[in-house]
Amino acid sequence: MGFSWEAYYDGDDWDRGAYVGGDDMAAHLDAFLDHVDDVDAVASIGCGPAAAEFDVAARRPDVELACYDAAPAVVDANRRKADADGVENVTFDVATLPDTGIDRKFDVVYCMAVLYFVRDAAAALRELWRLTAPGGALAFTYPNRNMQAWAQGLTDDDHGKREAFSLVADGENLLTYDRIHDVLGHYPRSYWTAVDADPDADYVQRSGSPAVYVRKPA
Repeated sequence: MGFSWEAYYDGDDWDRGAYVGGDDMAAHLDAFLDHVDDVDAVASIGCGPAAAEFDVAARRPDVELACYDAAPAVVDANRRKADADGVENVTFDVATLPDTGIDRKFDVVYCMAVLYFVRDAAAALRELWRLTAPGGALAFTYPNRNMQAWAQGLTDDDHGKREAFSLVADGENLLTYDRIHDVLGHYPRSYWTAVDADPDADYVQRSGSPAVYVRKPA
């Protein structure tokens, strides 16, 4: 049957946090918006609990954050939180990669800890690039050989992670800098460097989560 994010979020055993980078991710996203400059609208694709997105929405009330996830359960939970907190510049809708069906473009497209779970990662990249406005930027993490080695070391005791990361473990959706260039026509740059992340942080290390961004020509 495979791992189900909808089933995961339909329960109570999940935390409202960022899965890569933890509490640091809000500051990183905020810094990235400064790096891109003149940002009015951000799309977060595969937002999950949207911890960083809620934080940045509060910091930047003039920026629209349109957040999407494949799991209706977490979308509903996020909508309830936005209503309860009175946050008016963040919205939540259901969308799934690689065909989101979203009919607009954004100054920043943000896709963290998502491509690991998409079988056709190249098609997903093309879709994310389509959503990126000219002059804007696409930021994302992606599965590579180092992550494959990590995924292959997971066991049945890792609370569903082994099943969730099976595509990575099997090498079905791995990407490289060269492959990203082939798909988007531009080489990516380090997101962690752009946001001045701590180089000693576990998630920034070579064995951590590669995060990159690509600027779209104006």
